[in-house]
Amino acid sequence: MNDGDAPDGSATGRLRGGAGAAARRVVERLPDGVKRALAGPYNRVQTRRADRAFRRRERPTLSPAADAPQHVVCVVVDALRADAVDDRVTPFLADRTVARAVTPAPWTFPAVTSLVTGRYPHEHGSMRQSDAADRGATDLVVPPTLPDEEVTLPDAFAAAGYRTYGAFAFHMPFFALGGRFERHALYDDAPADAVLDDFTDWFDGHADERTFSYLHLGDLHEPVDPPAAYWSRHDVDRSIDGIRRWRYERDPDPGPDGERYRAHRRRLYRAAADHVDDRLAALHDRVTGRDDVALVVTADHGEALWEHAPLDAERFADSRPAHGVDHGGTPYESVARVPIAVDGLDRFDSDLGSDADRNGGRPSLVDLAPTLLDALGRPDALSTTGVSLRDGVPADRIPLVEAARYGHEKKAVYLDEWKLVVSRGDDESVGFTLPEETLADLPADAEKRLYDALPAWPDGESPERHVSGMAQQRLEDLGYV
Repeated sequence: MNDGDAPDGSATGRLRGGAGAAARRVVERLPDGVKRALAGPYNRVQTRRADRAFRRRERPTLSPAADAPQHVVCVVVDALRADAVDDRVTPFLADRTVARAVTPAPWTFPAVTSLVTGRYPHEHGSMRQSDAADRGATDLVVPPTLPDEEVTLPDAFAAAGYRTYGAFAFHMPFFALGGRFERHALYDDAPADAVLDDFTDWFDGHADERTFSYLHLGDLHEPVDPPAAYWSRHDVDRSIDGIRRWRYERDPDPGPDGERYRAHRRRLYRAAADHVDDRLAALHDRVTGRDDVALVVTADHGEALWEHAPLDAERFADSRPAHGVDHGGTPYESVARVPIAVDGLDRFDSDLGSDADRNGGRPSLVDLAPTLLDALGRPDALSTTGVSLRDGVPADRIPLVEAARYGHEKKAVYLDEWKLVVSRGDDESVGFTLPEETLADLPADAEKRLYDALPAWPDGESPERHVSGMAQQRLEDLGYV
């Protein structure tokens, strides 16, 4: 969605790229307040362009199965870690969670691209192209987007006659998926209420048709600021300086003030999860009053809250730096595990759930696209690495997390109770036992199988894209630089 990106190496493309670079320089000189004031018109321009891009693209014609859901609503709660879902704080999600899946990537852009393709980042290519340790913290370069001609999950539903809607609480997921929906809604760090209210207005207008919707919520992403009632409910001290944003992320031993900040930052995260759970329950009550609505809720990645801060500082470079904090860095379980909750979809394999690690293969977010295509009755619509969760996951599958944003590339692979994290640039290979994620020396045979499952590292051959000046301001506000 970068206005100045050259789509190819042609003369026209080079001219467009030059004009875009000039436009970026002009926008970058504007005062921050002016850029924020222009955000609304900018977003409207971007959504209109994305709507037009959808209309221009060709797609096949598919026939849905007779028992396919009339409405499919897929909600992605940014930065929702799997263990944040429990009966006390998030009862709506806890009651509907069918799996604790492994995300294919620790940050939004490659993760949501995997979600809509059913493939890993090294397969679809929307990942950072450099293994350099200094990328990602001081610039806003984003990975390549999917080729226009590639069919994705929303394209398949559109081809089957579904009206499609994509809503994005902030810009990064829109950069990855813009142009893939008939109707787009783009916001500037909007709360769940705004995103969901606009969606239900659209949904009400299309309730008699078939619809597929993707709603990306940002309430758990920095800056975290749920309504006041949730601050009080979770006893968060809002007087702590900078509590809505990351602090004490560089020092593994922050002292008493830092420990107090961290404790209340964890409370604030739970407060935001509580708020989102209530909003999702309200959404469920409003849209599932109609017949045949399938609701799926997941996350693009989790959120690290200092679980492995000393280890991270010792073993891995981080270009921010932020050790064991936030997302986009080392794929510890707090970042790598996400929930998948469903309502209105039947026939899920009984092994999916809290015992998935013991009874079968680990589910992955790459399984979501084939699962929904299975419900559509068109499992052949995409060529996916993932499998339908309604059939179960092969017990011997080795899931993968890759495509770090910060520091060197880091990849994680899983086998039985073992986990291996490897960084070629850091010259590190770290083993863990699960579920506690305790440091361990892996058995030689397990270690070999995990090493053999690792894909290639980035080689820098594909071009990355610079974000426009207007969008850069919005992403800076969200802590991306």
